[in-house]
Amino acid sequence: MVYHLSVDIALEEISRIEELIRPYQYQAYEAEKALKILSDLRESLNRMDKEKIADALKKLSDIESRAAPYRSFGIVERALQHAKKLKEELEKILEG
Repeated sequence: MVYHLSVDIALEEISRIEELIRPYQYQAYEAEKALKILSDLRESLNRMDKEKIADALKKLSDIESRAAPYRSFGIVERALQHAKKLKEELEKILEG
């Protein structure tokens, strides 16, 4: 039961991040790259492909590191907060 809740929360966090960064996908390469990773992650969650979920988790950490210098921008800060929650849920899924 908790396992399915983590998947639902992860999918919700993906949607929230996408909503925040989608307007910037043609202005910033990193936004476009993040959207692709999130799209792939959504598909991996739907298929419960733990190997690909683990790969996406690593990619999210990389993007998080690159975005950190831009935290002063409200949208980036909010996206990073959602990414943190997403990573927590992905770790729960991988442990389960």
